Amino acid sequence: MKRSKFIFAVLSAMLMYPHFVNAQEEIIITKKHNHHHGEMLIINNDHPHDSMYVIIFEENAPERFNAPKTPSFAFMSKNQKYLMGIGGYVKGTISMDFNGAINNPAYFTTSAIPVNPAPGNDKLLQFNANQSSLFYNLVSLSDNKTKFGAYVNMNFSGQNYTPQIQDAYITYGGLLLGRTTSIFTDAAAIPPTIDAEGPNGLTYKTNNVINYRSHWGERKRFSTGVGLEMPTTDFTVSNNQSITNQFIPDIPSYIQYAWGKGNSSHVRLSSIIRNVNYRNNLQDKNNIISTYACQLSGLVTVKEKLVFYYQLAYGTGITSYIQDVSGLKLDFLANQIIDIENKDAGKLDHVNSMSYYAGVQYNFTPRAFMSCTFSQVDIDVPDNYKDTNLYKEGYYLATNFFWYAKPNVQFGAEYLYGKRADQNDNWGQANRLQVMLQYNF
Repeated sequence: MKRSKFIFAVLSAMLMYPHFVNAQEEIIITKKHNHHHGEMLIINNDHPHDSMYVIIFEENAPERFNAPKTPSFAFMSKNQKYLMGIGGYVKGTISMDFNGAINNPAYFTTSAIPVNPAPGNDKLLQFNANQSSLFYNLVSLSDNKTKFGAYVNMNFSGQNYTPQIQDAYITYGGLLLGRTTSIFTDAAAIPPTIDAEGPNGLTYKTNNVINYRSHWGERKRFSTGVGLEMPTTDFTVSNNQSITNQFIPDIPSYIQYAWGKGNSSHVRLSSIIRNVNYRNNLQDKNNIISTYACQLSGLVTVKEKLVFYYQLAYGTGITSYIQDVSGLKLDFLANQIIDIENKDAGKLDHVNSMSYYAGVQYNFTPRAFMSCTFSQVDIDVPDNYKDTNLYKEGYYLATNFFWYAKPNVQFGAEYLYGKRADQNDNWGQANRLQVMLQYNF
């Protein structure tokens, strides 16, 4: 009987939610809060709405623009110490590629642009809903500064719309353990796009992590973070090298200063240390490559009307952390030296990478805004890889418009342009127009 009442309460809440939403003009479109709900229904003896709960949910969720944060309704534990929110969104897009096409409706990846494509394949119509999302957000209502939380978020970007975990972690105070965006990524400074890929020069990686963040100083304007992240093998070997098991974690860190109303602007300096090991078959020994990268990023909010986003990253062996070239095995490249008398025989050569983006967002009203972002990636390979078909550089341009017709209904339109150039100077380009309808629940 109790179970039946519980199920009835859940179904009632889902059906009644639209009537509880206050279609107000107080939705503030800011740098990181894109999923807004006028009211939140709490199933626990008609507990009244409290904006404090919304803040707690948002603090426990990922900062990036497309991550769902605030649920439509929540369940409170019997002892009133925990609150679990359940929500998500349905996101549907229609896109048309022209003057070059990318065969992926969700991700406009410039490195995937065909170079010298087959004639007749420069247009492509695509429909998609695999970026729809479900999430669970569990937060503690304790008065202690050290609070427990848990968050799980999935979309349906797997083959045949199978679910894919995007985030799954637990938090305790400033400690986070699980799977989420790398701490090297400045998630709050990611500009808004319908395109799930985002700027090609964005340093973004979903990884299994252990990290710690701390806020301090007046109004907690200063913050620092450090993490241990699972290493990956995203490099190219020949018969002279072998990929071995990785046993040294990547170590990202950052320091940040925030200012403005609600700390709505910030500047962040980040770094990452990587130690990658492999087998040198010519010298019959294991080698470890230690590399380093740094990044400057942030955003500036001007009177809640104008927001500027930026990021500049440079380093060695970090292509696996850059959106456009992750997975292309360009962190390191096989050395062509085979003379075993040469100390460099059988080693891997370093690959230097530079990436950046700059974006601007203008809020017309609390319900409508537009943005424009430009981004570039540049890869510097060893001389013996010049004049090959390896990736050299990519360009990305996005301009879009978003409108909240209701607090939980969002429309969007976007134009995308991308270009890929190879080391041999061959290149390809693509254009995309797409529209979006998203319902948050």
